Amino acid sequence: MNKEINELKNTGAIPVVVFFYVVSFLLFVGYVLLYHFAPFEGSFNNLVLNSITSIAALSAAVISTAIFFHYQPQDFPRKIWKSLMLGSWSWFIAEVVWQIYAFIYEEVPVPGIADLGWVIGFVFFTIALYQQYAIINPSRVDTIRVFAIGAWLVVMLIPAVILTVLDSFSLDSYIDFYYPFADLFVGIAGLALILVFNGGALMRPWIGLMVFGASDLLYAWAEKTGIYAWSANNSNILTIVIDSSYLAAYLILAIGFLGHWILITRGLRGNRT
Repeated sequence: MNKEINELKNTGAIPVVVFFYVVSFLLFVGYVLLYHFAPFEGSFNNLVLNSITSIAALSAAVISTAIFFHYQPQDFPRKIWKSLMLGSWSWFIAEVVWQIYAFIYEEVPVPGIADLGWVIGFVFFTIALYQQYAIINPSRVDTIRVFAIGAWLVVMLIPAVILTVLDSFSLDSYIDFYYPFADLFVGIAGLALILVFNGGALMRPWIGLMVFGASDLLYAWAEKTGIYAWSANNSNILTIVIDSSYLAAYLILAIGFLGHWILITRGLRGNRT
C-alpha cells in the first residue's frame, strides 16, 4: 500500500483519487441518511435511493470503459477489459431498468428484464476471468475453460439443491439465492489472481464482487424468511445494512477500476502488457 501511495504521489494522481473517495463517501453517507430518515414522500425517496445506486454502477461502467479505450487493439489486456466493460454496463442497465419498474409499479417482477442484465453481466465477468487466466497460463486454456464451465454448473446447482432440501423451491427464491453464489464465485476466482499479481490495485475490483456476494446472500436469506419485509416496515437497521452494503459493493468495484486506470495512465506509462 505504501508503495502504491508513493507511486501515486509521483504521478500527481492523488487529487483524482481523493476526489473519487470523497464523492464515494458522500454518496454512501447520503444514502444511509436518506434511507434512515426518508425525508421525501415514499416513492420519491426510493427513487433517490435507487438513483444513487445507479450512479455508483454508472461510475464503474464509465471507468472500465476508459480503461478499455486506453489499450490498443494489439494489447493483451484490451479483450479482458472489453468483457469487464460490457459486464459493468450490463449491470448498470439492469439497475436502471429495476429502478424504473420499482418507481412505476412498486413491485418488480422476478424474473424480469433487470435479471437478464445482471446474468449477462456475470457472463461477461466470467469471460474476463477466463481471458485473464488464459493469458497467464496459455498452455492450460482447455483446463481453464473446463473449470470455468464446471464452476458455473455448480453455482447454478447449489441454490437449487439448498432450496429443494428446505422444501421451499420457487423461481424467485432460486434467483435470489443464485446471485450471491455467482458473486462469490467470480469474486473468489478474481481474488485468486492475488497470487499472480502479488496484491495491490489489481485485486480491488474482485473485492467488490465479494461484497456483492455477502450482500446478496444476506438479502436472499432475509427475503426468504420474511425478515426483510418486517425490517423495512419497522425501520430496522438490517435493511439499511443489506441495501447500503450493496451500494458499497458498486463503489468498491469502481474504486478498484479507478486504481487500475491510475496505474496504467499515470503510473505505468508505456507498459501495455
